Amino acid sequence: MTATPTTDQPTVPDWLTAAEAAHQEQQIGDVAQVLQRAQRHADLINARLAELGIEPIEAAGIDDHGNLRPARLTQPEIEPYAYYEVRAVWSEDDKEVELHTADWEDHQPRFGRVRLLTSLADVAAARRETPTFPAPRRDYRLEAIRAIDGLNADRLNNAHVEEIANAIHGNTAALLHLADTIARTDTTA
Repeated sequence: MTATPTTDQPTVPDWLTAAEAAHQEQQIGDVAQVLQRAQRHADLINARLAELGIEPIEAAGIDDHGNLRPARLTQPEIEPYAYYEVRAVWSEDDKEVELHTADWEDHQPRFGRVRLLTSLADVAAARRETPTFPAPRRDYRLEAIRAIDGLNADRLNNAHVEEIANAIHGNTAALLHLADTIARTDTTA
């Protein structure tokens, strides 16, 4: 005997099929925009380099993940002086090409901005400059929680001080709640 196939498979409504197709098109469009933007920035970098007569070791382009790959202008050199590798990157803030370097002595060098590319001399100057990185943003919420945890009212052995510590904890928790509420309101507005 042969078993008859059952057709108990739930059918997908037409509107859901259309929604999935629209979502897929939207995703493809988003990826295409990112790729176009990266390619436009690579073209802008390469055009600026050509304008200044700079022939890069490796021109700006797009990597395998669709990200902008900076133009490599110079190699690091140890002799006769210590020179850094220089790369040309697009600056979203300045809408210009900026130069990045990294300390070649680091085990995992991290490239950072040294200056904008305004003339040919900027490349020579950048070879000698260590990048500066912005200070990491402070996490005030985490600092407040550490402060609360560090001031354990149970270990104070003084009822008046315990009351003050509990009041500080309550105020800190209230401020954290207020900050969280404001942050959520700003993102949903």
